[in-house]
Amino acid sequence: MKIVEDLDRLRSSSMGTAPTSFVKSSLLYVQFIGHYYTRPGYSIERDDLDSFLLLVTIRGKGYLHYQGTRHELEQGKAFLIDCKQYHLYHTDPEDLWEFVWIHFNGNTAQDYVDYFLKLGGPLAAESVNDDLLLDIQRVKELQKQRDERSDLLTSSILVRLITEILQSALQDHRNDKQIPPYITGIKQALGDRLQRSISLDDLSKEFAVSKYHLSREFKKYTGYSPYVYLLNLRMIAAKELLKTTDLTIEEITRRTGFTNATHFIHTFKIRENATPLKFRKNWQGKP
Repeated sequence: MKIVEDLDRLRSSSMGTAPTSFVKSSLLYVQFIGHYYTRPGYSIERDDLDSFLLLVTIRGKGYLHYQGTRHELEQGKAFLIDCKQYHLYHTDPEDLWEFVWIHFNGNTAQDYVDYFLKLGGPLAAESVNDDLLLDIQRVKELQKQRDERSDLLTSSILVRLITEILQSALQDHRNDKQIPPYITGIKQALGDRLQRSISLDDLSKEFAVSKYHLSREFKKYTGYSPYVYLLNLRMIAAKELLKTTDLTIEEITRRTGFTNATHFIHTFKIRENATPLKFRKNWQGKP
């Protein structure tokens, strides 16, 4: 670990927070927040810090070294990282870096950041807009107020900030992967044939693609294997029938394509932590 906070101290600012135990266990919360104007020696190198960092470049240029890759950070570029992993970020000594940043943590923080990194982070796909910068400023103002609403409002803003970055990453992820027509066809086929048994071999023959290539590419473009995608469709249909009809379990099993009622009940209980009849009772309010 090597931390050199070579800053213009007259203009730079940062502040810590004091979240309650409820906030720490239930919400996203700020640990530190700041706005830095760097000097030539500014450099942060560390790992094993229980925190997540969102940083946005305002002016100048910086560099991030993360997961074996060096990233250039020019105006408007943002990154989001898990600080438990090794990371190094520093200013360009000739184009001094100005940036705003939030160290945060809390419930779901790990999941949000892991998902973002899986989509191709740590850099945000698009340059940051003014609304995002205003949200960061709003967080700073809320933390200065420290009234009973500040942590709740801060958490909602953090969720919005991260959601914007995730949406941008998802869009970029999709644009990089133009979905082949046969993948769209397979999705349609699975939805249309919910009641029927359908195997990888069947799909392979119908769409003239090897089942190994099909399985790999389907997961690449949808995020699910064909089996899990079909199972999700069947579960959605089963829950709708349980909630809105009085059909027997055997009839729902038939309509949703499960092998038999025992298999349906077993799968449903694993996925929903309740039997189909318990699920129906909870949602219909019937004994």
